[in-house]
Parts: sequence; C-alpha cells; structure tokens
Amino acid sequence: MQKKNRINHTKLLCLAGALLTACFLCGCTKKEELLFLTEEGADETAAAENVETAAENAEAGEEALSLQEAAAESGLIYVHICGAVEAAGVYELPAGSRVYEAVQAAGGFAEDAEKNYVNQAQILTDGAKLMIPTVEEAAAAEDEEAFGEENAKKTGGRININTATKQELCGIPGVGETRAAAIISYRESHGSFAKPEDIMKVSGIKEGMYDRIKESICVN
Repeated sequence: MQKKNRINHTKLLCLAGALLTACFLCGCTKKEELLFLTEEGADETAAAENVETAAENAEAGEEALSLQEAAAESGLIYVHICGAVEAAGVYELPAGSRVYEAVQAAGGFAEDAEKNYVNQAQILTDGAKLMIPTVEEAAAAEDEEAFGEENAKKTGGRININTATKQELCGIPGVGETRAAAIISYRESHGSFAKPEDIMKVSGIKEGMYDRIKESICVN
C-alpha cells in the first residue's frame, strides 16, 4: 500500500514537471514570435514613413518646378536695383520692363539721386543689377573719366610708368602682376624714371622686352 502511494506520488510529480516544461516551451515560443512580429512591424512602419517622406519631397520638387515654369510662361524678370532709391532690393517685373519702371518699383529716386545718369528708357533683362548713383558719385565718376581721357591725350595713349597704377601697368603688353609690382617697387625705392629705357633697371625687364614695350610707355 505504501509502495503504491509512492508510485502514484512519483507519477504526479512527473506529470507536473511535464506540464511546467510544456508551459515554459510555449511561453518561449510566443515570446520569440512576439519579438519577431514587433521587429517586422517596426521595419514596415519605417518603410512606410520613408515612402511617405519620398512622396512629400517629390511633391515639393514638382511644386517648385511648376512655379518656375509658371514664372517663365508668365514672362517675368527679376531685377536688383540699388543705390540712390528709396527701397533697394530685388523686384519682380514683367518682361520688357524699362529702367524707370524698376525705379518706380523701388519706391522712386532718393532725394540725392542723379536721375539723368542712367538711361531710364533702357529695357531690362532678367538678372540685371541697376545701380543709381547720387549726384556726388556721378560727378566724381565723370571727373575721373575726364581725367583719364585728358591724361591719355597728353601721353598719346601710352602708359606713364612713373604714375601708372599696378592695374594700368598690367595693360602694357607682356607685363603681368609680378613685373608691375616690380616696377612700382623700383619707383618707391629709386624715384621716378628719367627716361623710358630706365625701365630696364627693373629686375626681369631686359633689352628684348623693352624693345617690345617701348611704343606703349612714356615718362613725364
């Protein structure tokens, strides 16, 4: 009797162990399935978001392109007007607009503007920059231009190597920035050139080069 009870107890223990094992295995399987489904769901969500973002970008690009095409078809131009106007800036104007219309779009001339300096009847092109000078700026520009013309007449169109700027010296055939700088450096160290051929005293300028440039230079 006692032996029989022991057997029954052993059977019960085995049965309980089997049930626990089955529950444990089922629990693991469900956990793994849940993890897999969660990851899969996250990937699908991310993919959906990427597709949505790409669609939005494409839509924005198409919208921008449509605006550009619409602007081109409507015949618009964009002009930058600055200087002596009331409200300098970039303005949208109909194609074929003239200078005076751009000035009007910018609020009109400023009080000190030189209105006659620009051709108000000139037709504007897309991307043009229009600078309106003041009376003082226009006068200074005219004086500089007149001085340049007068100086050119005095020298017969030749470049005065005693007074020319670096940029002007670069206008001499065969003279680049390096030689122009050398000419200016020599002037500063030794004073003005007494005669055109004295330029051969400058480092890098020999007789052969002087023969090529002598008709283009002068001294005062």
